[in-house]
Amino acid sequence: MHSKKIDGSFKSYSFVIGLGLLVGIITRLTDFFPYDDLWSFSSIATLFGFWMLTVTLIIYFSSSNKNAAINVLLYLLSMNFSFYFLKYVLGSFIPRFYDEGFQWNLFILYNVFALVCSAISYVLYYWNKENKLSNFLYALPVSGLVAETIGISIYLYNNHTFLFQLIFDFLSLIVLGCWFYKKANNKLIYIMTIVAVSSIVYFVVYRPFL
Repeated sequence: MHSKKIDGSFKSYSFVIGLGLLVGIITRLTDFFPYDDLWSFSSIATLFGFWMLTVTLIIYFSSSNKNAAINVLLYLLSMNFSFYFLKYVLGSFIPRFYDEGFQWNLFILYNVFALVCSAISYVLYYWNKENKLSNFLYALPVSGLVAETIGISIYLYNNHTFLFQLIFDFLSLIVLGCWFYKKANNKLIYIMTIVAVSSIVYFVVYRPFL
């Protein structure tokens, strides 16, 4: 799995930027789907599961702590740009996207969030040290997916929407959870961290909205 790295070359950085631009365009175009029906395909851009999965994969396939931080920053910045720029362009032709100009407030907010994620990515890359800390770090993105899966399950039951997001989060949880479980050298620390962190994230982030 480590044979192909997103290293610090111009080609790899161009790939990450292109990927971010493409993802921003695709997630913006999902807004053409209804938001409040059973499947709610547009929820992929508004909830965290998709971003947790893609950012985790970018970190994993990076070549160093610094490289992981830069890759994640480039990915999220380029995604933010295409996401909000496309909305601005579509707003010139389609009334549902019109919002009185470019959404600078949200664009700046999520770029600040991208900087925070970049710093976190630098730390998460230490899971490659294969020590006790790595078991804790492997568990963090999985914990986020556990918390969101629980939250979305309850929301789906109560409101009959977000089915697509639930399926995506659940499949991502299974794949990422099993993958990192195999890599963890201390399964107990890994599992206990997931239980503790996912509980905290659920009650702090998701429970207030249910």
